[in-house]
Amino acid sequence: MTNLINIQGLTKKYQQKEVVSSLDLKVEKGSLFAFLGPNGAGKSTTINMISTAIKPTSGSIFVDGLEVGKENSKIRQKIGIVFQDNVLDDLLTVEENLLFWGKIYSLSKNELNKQLDFLENLLHLTDILKQRFGTLSGGQKRRAEIARAIIHRPLLLILDEPTTGLDPKTRVQVWQTITYLREKLGMTVFLTTHYMEEAAEADKIAVINHGELIALGTPNQLRNKYSRDSLNLYKTSLEDLKIECKKRKLGYTEGIDFIRIQVRDTDEALHLLNELNDLYQSFEVRKGNLDDVFLALIKGGTNND
Repeated sequence: MTNLINIQGLTKKYQQKEVVSSLDLKVEKGSLFAFLGPNGAGKSTTINMISTAIKPTSGSIFVDGLEVGKENSKIRQKIGIVFQDNVLDDLLTVEENLLFWGKIYSLSKNELNKQLDFLENLLHLTDILKQRFGTLSGGQKRRAEIARAIIHRPLLLILDEPTTGLDPKTRVQVWQTITYLREKLGMTVFLTTHYMEEAAEADKIAVINHGELIALGTPNQLRNKYSRDSLNLYKTSLEDLKIECKKRKLGYTEGIDFIRIQVRDTDEALHLLNELNDLYQSFEVRKGNLDDVFLALIKGGTNND
C-alpha cells in the first residue's frame, strides 16, 4: 500500500535539547495510525512539524509526496487538524466559523454549501449551527472542531487527543465519524490518545519516549511482544498459596485477598489451576492489553529493534 506520510531522520532541537530524535515513520494511505507516548515525549512537536507549523532541525517529512519546508502551502491543503484546544471563535456561530474556514481553504460558494450540508448530516450539527461556539458543551464543540478540520476534504486528518474530557456517548459519536471518514472517504487518520482502547483500533501503533521511537507494530504484535497474561488466585488466607508458589519458583505479586502470577498464555493458566486446585477459592485469567504494553515500554526504555 502507498504511504501518505514518509518521515526519515526527523530531529527537532530547542537550543541544545533534542525533543524529537532521528524519528523514522511511514503511515499508509487510508490507515488509522496511533502515535502514543507520555506527556512531553515529543508527540505534539512531531505533529507540528508534519503540519508545517514548525520547522525541523534536520531530517525529512513527505506528505503525499510533498516535502515539508519546500511545499508547505500545498501540504496544508491536504491536512486537517483537531487540536487539544479549540480554535474556533467563541463569538461566532458554528455556521459562521465554518464559512470562514471554508474561505481560508479557497472553497467556492457551491463547494462550501455542499460541504456544510454534508457536515451537518455527518456530525449532527443541525441544532448547533446557529449557536455561538462559546455557548456549546464540550462534546458539541468537539464536533464543530472536527467539521472545521475536514471542511476541505483533506487526505490526512490529525487528531490530537480528540476524545479527552468527552462523555461516553460523545466519544462513541466521534469514533463513528472517524470510522466513516476512513471507510467511505479513504481519509488517513493520525491519532494521539491516552485511551488505549482507542489505540487498539489502529492499524499500526508507534510509541515514542524522550523523542525517540521505542516501539512500532500492529496492536497484536505489540501485545504479543510486550505484555503477558496473568492469573489471579483468590483466597481469604494466602499463606498456603504463597508457600506453594515459592516452592515452584513462581513469581507473583500479592493483593489483599489474591496473588497474581504472570503466565505465557491461557494454556499455562489452566495448567496452574489444575496443579493448585486445592489452594484457591476462585480465580480470574486476565489477558494482556495495550495498557500493559504502554507501561512496560515507558518503564523499560527504548526498544533495540
